[in-house]
Amino acid sequence: PAEPPPAEPPSQARGQQEQHLHLMMQLLRPQDAIRLAVRLESARPRRVRYLLVVRPEEEGAEAETALLGVDFAHEGAAHCTLGMVLPLWSDTQVFLDGDG
Repeated sequence: PAEPPPAEPPSQARGQQEQHLHLMMQLLRPQDAIRLAVRLESARPRRVRYLLVVRPEEEGAEAETALLGVDFAHEGAAHCTLGMVLPLWSDTQVFLDGDG
């Protein structure tokens, strides 16, 4: 496997986040929208992970909300993969545990 690029200066971090959001949007259906995206700490040093809250933009579609886990191999990766899909129902409780 190719070596990932070195860490980028903080001034370029915003551009990387925008690129990541664009790539994550390509995973979704046209009617879906990202309501919340949170970058997570990863157990692997170079992997970049996000937790997304996704819901269709249609009225009354709150019942179709889902949590998505998205992975990038490294900071400058040109594609991402979907690692988790968790539908949220009206009685769902989600607990995120950890030190990060």
